[in-house]
Formats: sequence, structure tokens, C-alpha cells
Amino acid sequence: MTENGSSADVVTKVVLEAVTAEKPSLRYLAGKDIESWMEAKRSMFDEEFYKKMK
Repeated sequence: MTENGSSADVVTKVVLEAVTAEKPSLRYLAGKDIESWMEAKRSMFDEEFYKKMK
């Protein structure tokens, strides 16, 4: 998971966006890797997703 994770630059940009937002969101996605994981989570039941994460 860490091999394909987002670079520190990508994460830093998202953190900066979060802390400077006038109307902050509860969640921010930092990179294509997490976007893929969240799409997978939306398409399956929680139990299935948790098993996949293990």
C-alpha cells in the first residue's frame, strides 16, 4: 500500500487546501490511490471492504 501511495507533495497540497479553506470539508482525498480505495469502498459492503483492507 505504501509503495503506491501518494507523494508527500500531493498530501501537502491537500493539507494546505484543508487548513486554508473558508468552508472546510470533513474529508479530503489526497491522491489517485485513495480515490481508488474510496471508489472501491462505495461499491461494496463495509465488511467486504474491511476484509480487503486486511
